[in-house]
Amino acid sequence: VQDVLHQNFESYKPEVQELICVADRLGSLMQYETPGFLPNKRIHRAMGLAALEVMQAVQRTWTNSKVRMNGKTRLMQWRDMFDIAVKWRRIADPDQPVLWLDQMPVRSLSRGFNNHINLIRGQVINMRYLEYFEKILHFIKDRILVYHGANNPKGLLEVREALEKVHKVEDLLPIMKQFNTKTKDGFTVNTKVPSLKEQGKEYDGFTITITGDKAGNILFSVETQTTEERTQLYHAEIDALYKDLTAKGKVLILSSEFGEADAVCNLILSLVYYFYNLMPLSRGSSVIAYSVIVGALLASGKEVAGKIPKGKLVDFEAMTAPGSEAFSKVAKSWMNLKSISPSYKALPSVSETFPTLRSMMEVLNTDSAPRCLKKL
Repeated sequence: VQDVLHQNFESYKPEVQELICVADRLGSLMQYETPGFLPNKRIHRAMGLAALEVMQAVQRTWTNSKVRMNGKTRLMQWRDMFDIAVKWRRIADPDQPVLWLDQMPVRSLSRGFNNHINLIRGQVINMRYLEYFEKILHFIKDRILVYHGANNPKGLLEVREALEKVHKVEDLLPIMKQFNTKTKDGFTVNTKVPSLKEQGKEYDGFTITITGDKAGNILFSVETQTTEERTQLYHAEIDALYKDLTAKGKVLILSSEFGEADAVCNLILSLVYYFYNLMPLSRGSSVIAYSVIVGALLASGKEVAGKIPKGKLVDFEAMTAPGSEAFSKVAKSWMNLKSISPSYKALPSVSETFPTLRSMMEVLNTDSAPRCLKKL
């Protein structure tokens, strides 16, 4: 097997060059403007192409019902949509295994797989998530008050007064130890994700853990636990939303009413809200899900024109939102959605233009800078 050689951008047909330039632009909109995240043009292009391939696959699904997946013609499911983005993310950086956690060996899954993020570890602060410290702190305070309201109503006022003086996460430990004898080395708090399918039902979100004995020696972390039961609950939610999305998408293709497009947009964002909270991939969940948002919105006739605001992380926006509606609202506030340009329909098929692993790697390696800058 020959090595993948550097591909000259000029060797691509003009319409393919246009496809690459559009992908570069779309991918750049997925960049986080946050300390700890550096721009990676290879990832930009890969996820831009993923978004365009998602757009084309979703459009085919809404018009024809069936699409060709892995050599077979069948109905496209929500996982197929994400698999398009997974495929591009894997090739963009082969060093990083992007795996569906529920497809890992039973032995691994039965133990549970945790996506773990340290926010503070001793003197080390994770700058990527700094924007969310206060939001998480407020959430923890609320949960502490709910707990004491149920288990210690007499001492609630005293706890409330003590919490009002807390402005940093590390100051919570002494208070918890003071008011709760069970708190020795630390405590955990779980977020809840409300169901859209069954009103009043809630799923486990992520777990916040604070441990340690004094300021400067604490561990403040969050993690999502991937268990079979939790995965099935989220899958049922995503399945229901995807079914609605497909039905609404088919109606949208036949009509041009604004209300339909807005409903489709909300369904896309709600579906991805549950994906983010499930965190079903070993890595890359954030950009993969965002490329699906961009692609599915393009299929619905809406183009994302806005950049993700400075300090914001889309996955954490979803994980810390009180519900899917709140996440949809905040996401739409920066997306600056506008009607799609007719030129998107003229773009060649991504899956047919880059059908092989080699062709995908070649397009990620080619330098488009001089030509794409002229086109923008």
